[in-house]
Amino acid sequence: MSHLFNLAHRRNWLKPVVGGLCALWLALGAGMAWAQTAQPSPLQAIQQRGVLVVGVKKDVPLWGLLNPATGDLEGLEVDLAKDLASQLGVKLQLEGVLTANRLGWLESRRVDVLIATVANTPERHSQMTMVSPNYHASGTSVVARKSLNFRDWSDLRNRRICSRRNAYFNRPVSVKYGADIVALYSANHALQALRDGRCAGFLYGDTQISALLSDPAYKDRYEMALPPINLTPWAVVIHRLDKGSDLEAAVSKALVQWFRDGLISRLQQKWGLRTPTFTREREALWQRKDGGRPYCGEVVGPQTPQECL
Repeated sequence: MSHLFNLAHRRNWLKPVVGGLCALWLALGAGMAWAQTAQPSPLQAIQQRGVLVVGVKKDVPLWGLLNPATGDLEGLEVDLAKDLASQLGVKLQLEGVLTANRLGWLESRRVDVLIATVANTPERHSQMTMVSPNYHASGTSVVARKSLNFRDWSDLRNRRICSRRNAYFNRPVSVKYGADIVALYSANHALQALRDGRCAGFLYGDTQISALLSDPAYKDRYEMALPPINLTPWAVVIHRLDKGSDLEAAVSKALVQWFRDGLISRLQQKWGLRTPTFTREREALWQRKDGGRPYCGEVVGPQTPQECL
């Protein structure tokens, strides 16, 4: 009897020990499995691939446009994408996007980064990660035939005004000024409608209108009809889930370097664009030193002055 009692007692005593060892083994096994299947960080994935995929516009003259003769994407933002890939030490793959599809391409990760005239609006912060600092700023205006003599935003009331699908300024202009906004798939579609007389004007960024009016096909008959409103900065953007990642830090570092080196103003000159106050101020701030230290800091962080962003 005593033998049976001792055997049973040992079994009862061993149960928690064996159970603990099993739990430890399972935990270690799970940890090893996690280590083996852990995904690389966003920047590591790009470096392992050796290619950075950047979405740029393919319908905005001087910023991102598909050259019909060569089939190449070219423009200021294309040049920025080239420099970004160089700073990351990888090759560049360009993808031409439109306002209507650029968010979908980013969300589905068909592109790693967008440098595609994306206005940094509060509504978009839940859809994508806006990388600081911003690299440009643009207002909203209307390109129209000079003969229409638009001079005030109230002149758009009940007029058929073309725009692009998903442009952030469509609804505000419709609500505030009573314009009949016709949102088309791309800038090319909207411009064709303008030329055909199906629209009285084309609602567009003032930066893009300035570029457009440098084209002989437009500068004689068309004008930037109204003073720009809603000055809004543009951001380089990455996937919403990549916020706080090493990719965000690397892109932010590149943006800072663009201002410190004066690259953006040089590219504006290269593409025949005037250098706006926004660019001049940001370059001066990022190049400024107080007491031998950079005024804006070495990188973007919690202590970065707001005017540097």
